Amino acid sequence: MTERGRIREIKGNNITIVPDLSDACFGCMKMECKTKGGILSAENPKSLNLEIGQTVELKNEDSSYFRQFVIAILPLFFGFILGFFLTRLIFPNLPEEFAAFVGVINLFLTAFIIYILRKKFPAKEHKRYVERILV
Repeated sequence: MTERGRIREIKGNNITIVPDLSDACFGCMKMECKTKGGILSAENPKSLNLEIGQTVELKNEDSSYFRQFVIAILPLFFGFILGFFLTRLIFPNLPEEFAAFVGVINLFLTAFIIYILRKKFPAKEHKRYVERILV
């Protein structure tokens, strides 16, 4: 995912950026920007000649996409599988629909547990990098 923003402050390799909120942001529904006052931090690994006031395009760390997938999807998948197969193992004579129902209930239970854990232990801010200068 790429984001746009205007450089507010430069301290060595760390850049403070005010995001361009006019772009549609459906990933977090602008919740991160609202909670942090619209301030983002980024790094300049390409050593671009940056100046305060420039508009830049930011890119997220590539490994953050895989981490988000692992945290968001895999526990739900394993929650369903665990509920389904444990039901089939414990109650082998019950219909398969019942095991699927228990799997779905376990999927929602897993989602609720993840929700509670994320409230207690919020996700760390992912690293952003300045990809290119726009203006």
